[in-house]
Amino acid sequence: MKRIYVIGVLLILSSVLKAQSYNSYFNQFELKTHYGITIPHHDHMRYIINSNIAIVELDYSIKTDGSKPWHHTWRFPEIGVGYLMGGLGNINILGFSQSAFIIFGIPIVETDKFLLKYRLGGGVGYISDKFDSRSNYYNIAVGSNFNAHLQLSVLCDYKPFDIPLYFTGGFAFNHFSNGAIETPNLGLNQITANIGVKYLHSIYTYSLPRRQSQYMYNSELELSAYYAAAVKENSTYENKKYFINSIVFDASLRVSKKRSLGGGINIIYDPSLQTQMEDNYKNISNLFRIGIHAVQELYLTDELTMPIYLGTYVLNSHKPNGKNFIVYSKVGIRYTFKERFFVNINLKTHISVADYIEFGVGMRLY
Repeated sequence: MKRIYVIGVLLILSSVLKAQSYNSYFNQFELKTHYGITIPHHDHMRYIINSNIAIVELDYSIKTDGSKPWHHTWRFPEIGVGYLMGGLGNINILGFSQSAFIIFGIPIVETDKFLLKYRLGGGVGYISDKFDSRSNYYNIAVGSNFNAHLQLSVLCDYKPFDIPLYFTGGFAFNHFSNGAIETPNLGLNQITANIGVKYLHSIYTYSLPRRQSQYMYNSELELSAYYAAAVKENSTYENKKYFINSIVFDASLRVSKKRSLGGGINIIYDPSLQTQMEDNYKNISNLFRIGIHAVQELYLTDELTMPIYLGTYVLNSHKPNGKNFIVYSKVGIRYTFKERFFVNINLKTHISVADYIEFGVGMRLY
């Protein structure tokens, strides 16, 4: 399953980069160093965090030039890939991390010499020292080498000289989690300050493009459906993985150039619930969950979108801690090809607790 996750992210990454075509090819190369802290996700993790962290980050991105309509919608964003390597707060127990991820940077304020932006990133992280019941039983945070890596950062770029070299700095948040593919899965969170340099290489001199009139979008109702599969492990001691299937039906309306809003239904078959229900399990019908949700889909490009779900269950036999009302959420990345078919990867959570990572394939029906 870990190999499937890595392959899925790489396929989406290669498809996204191949799908973009630019007139001017403003290539950006960045080198940054981070220094910060790892924040324990739970109080009982505090004893394993004994040092601050240092991180090195390399990024390559293309600064969009206005040749496509969505460039203007997102104020000429940057899209590319990044690589990160650094510590996790305890070299003996947690080891170090390496990550490869997609980056999408959106300007807030931009002039010819100054740029304030926020950047979203997501991809695959490798943690060198996972939990092991014999050799590394102190690591109660991470049970797998491969994990999902999410990054959110706020950055400033400044060009002090009349050459395409920028000083860059800001703050970043990194999160590592395997989505309950293996336990333990408490996750790791980092907050860092960073500083570095950025070099913009192009055969043309870069100047801020002028925003043009926005393109028209289809505001009619869209119906879509997808099938998703996931693998989940409940307990380190049980050491058993369960295969989860789900079908999602959505109806949404494009309300702006950046997003569509709607709702839908999620039908889930989750055999891992049987061991969690103990004496309350009666038959196979207890393993089904039906959820209803609101959905927002952010259109980063014409093909690359970010679906965000927030919902609750209307059919659910498993009620942990006696809760009748359980909120779930999903966030992920979706790539659409041939204008109708799509693949997506979503992380499903119950509040701050990861439930699973799902891999889906679907179709925009209307």
